[in-house]
Amino acid sequence: MDTNWKIDTHGDPLGALQKLVGAIWGQTDLDVLVVPPEDGGFVLESPDQLENLNPFRPLMKLNTAQLVVSATKKYPGKRLGAMLRPCELRALNEMAARGAVKRDDVLVISTDCLGTFPSEEFEWRAERSSKGLTKETLQFAPQGGISAYRYRPACQMCAEPGATEGDVNIGVFGLPVRQSMLVNAKDDNVALESITDGLATDDMVTKREGTLAKISERHVRTRERVLKSLDEDLPANLGELLLQFESCGDCQACINVCPICAVDEPRKDASGKLVRKDVVNWLLSCAGCGMCEQSCPQHQPLSAVFSHIREQLDAELAL
Repeated sequence: MDTNWKIDTHGDPLGALQKLVGAIWGQTDLDVLVVPPEDGGFVLESPDQLENLNPFRPLMKLNTAQLVVSATKKYPGKRLGAMLRPCELRALNEMAARGAVKRDDVLVISTDCLGTFPSEEFEWRAERSSKGLTKETLQFAPQGGISAYRYRPACQMCAEPGATEGDVNIGVFGLPVRQSMLVNAKDDNVALESITDGLATDDMVTKREGTLAKISERHVRTRERVLKSLDEDLPANLGELLLQFESCGDCQACINVCPICAVDEPRKDASGKLVRKDVVNWLLSCAGCGMCEQSCPQHQPLSAVFSHIREQLDAELAL
């Protein structure tokens, strides 16, 4: 069972997280850290650059797992770290399963994901926010985030927004983050007892777990509501989905932004149609990040569609 530790934030949760990551950096001898891109940059080469790290910014323009693979090629032989949301870590694990990266070679620090806005919504809100969207989002961490109905559809339907699978996991759900956050490590590679502020209380752990359960339940209900509202427009099965892809012509916007397809793109047969087996493997590996839907020029509800078809495929495989 993981041991949970606490970080006292002293009114500055982002600064406290940056300080913790700096301590982890030094303790594990990282050479570079891959982070969610901001203003084009996505690799920090020194702890002195950690002021540019903000995993709580409610914006996701691409899946950072793709950048991790790029960084392993750019920095061969270097000790690599990555700051990933849960859906990005799921994508990285799938990419590792395909041999694109060695998972054990990357130290992943994961944070609870409070949700992300569509780019246009983010820009609109950022212009009108007096506190800044990161501060506003963290302010509502005890309730599981703010304005969930305005988040990207993939975030609204994500049943696993909690950081649980990273080498180091940072928890904020259900917690008064201006006072403290929760952190645990999967193994002894990171000695948290020497860089945190003591053991987390049972109350902290219980509150986070309870809030996570409520968020997951809410997101499952949202998914069911969306699927019901789209019932007549949803492809009934994989065959209909393939026909829908064919109607897209040579667009491939969803494939081009998918982190799984970046290392294992579905092939086309001699007639130009997507190979069914490859599409099945793609959908079963879906990390739920929603990059496909975000890029679709036809504004298709791909997060719901892929989730619906994947559920059918999982049921078929269970038979």
